[in-house]
This record gives sequence, structure tokens and C-alpha cells, in this order.
Amino acid sequence: MSVSFFRSAAPTYAPADGAYQALAAPLWRRIAGASLDWPLVFVLFILASYPLGMIQTLGNELGGTAQDAITALTDALGLGVVVAYFMWFDASGATLGMRALDIHLFSYRTGREPRLLQAGLRSLLSLGFFLASIDAYGLSAGAYRHGGLTDAQAHWRLAAIVGVVLAVVGGLWKLVDPEGRTLWDRLFGLVVVEEVVPTSMPDRLWSPWGT
Repeated sequence: MSVSFFRSAAPTYAPADGAYQALAAPLWRRIAGASLDWPLVFVLFILASYPLGMIQTLGNELGGTAQDAITALTDALGLGVVVAYFMWFDASGATLGMRALDIHLFSYRTGREPRLLQAGLRSLLSLGFFLASIDAYGLSAGAYRHGGLTDAQAHWRLAAIVGVVLAVVGGLWKLVDPEGRTLWDRLFGLVVVEEVVPTSMPDRLWSPWGT
């Protein structure tokens, strides 16, 4: 199969046991699925922030080491909501956004749902890139609003921008990859596909909703 920057046909994928055949999901479907997932995750984060904020307020009243410990714990729990969402649904083979776009996430080696470790690492990377995007924008905007950044903030902004660039380059790699996988798919041994056709039922597509 020849490789070109824009493909005329999607690369195919089949697990080692030949249980099905599928096509690599196009980049636009993956982006559309993520654009559905992140607003939902943000709502969950906001809902979790209310009780966590009350706990933080209690910590502020205590002050000292207790305040620092409670603040760190509640911040971690808040971000944990984001990681838990993606880890849970990634391990099932599709997030809600993926289900809406009819695409599937599988372990490349087995052709089955990702192991929990794979799903967890993928979720942490997604969270890291998301936070890098927020910091890159926030610190860049703050540099103009407040007349400059401290040295520490400038270094952190640079690191955040590098993170965003890595996220974009790793995703766009899919356009030239011979198997239609991003660099992050390859890093975690995953593949994202569509039009899954079971070998035993060649006239039927496999839906992420289990139908």
C-alpha cells in the first residue's frame, strides 16, 4: 500500500484471529467524537467540583499543612473524574463520543477492548494534553493582560506550548501512517477503527452499542 499525505482509501485492520475486518477511523470522526466527550467531561467535572469545593473550604478554615493536604487531595480528585471517565469507557472499547460517531477503540495486538492499563495511560495522556492546552492559552493571554510573566510562568508556558505541539503532531501522524494510527495509538498499542464487519456475519456491521 502506497503512502501519501492524504489517503484515497482508509487502511484496513484485522485482528490476529481474523474475527473481523475494519477500516482505520478517519481523523475527522475522531475529532468529532472528542468534541462530544470533552463537554460532557467538563460537566461531570463541574458537578464534582461542588462537593470538593466545600471540602476545600473546610481545609481553608483549618489552615497550615491540613489546608495544603486537603487542597492537593481535592484537586487530584477533581482531575480524577476526567481520568476515570476516559479510562472506564476506553476500557469498554468506545467513549460516548466514539459511540455517537460509530468508531471503536481496540488493542492492536489482540483486536479486543484495551486492557485497563492501556486505557488508564491513554486517559492520563489525554488529560495532560488538555491541561497543556489550557495553560498555553491562559498564560499567553495573561502575559498581555498583566504586562508579562515571571520566569517560572514563562518556562511553564513554553512547556505547555511544546505539549500542545506534540499533541497535534502526534495526531496528524495518522495522515501519513501506513496503518492509519496516531503516534499515541502506537505508543499504547491501540487502534481506532470503523465499519467493523464480523467474519461470521459479513453482511452486518458491528455497532459500538452492542447491536
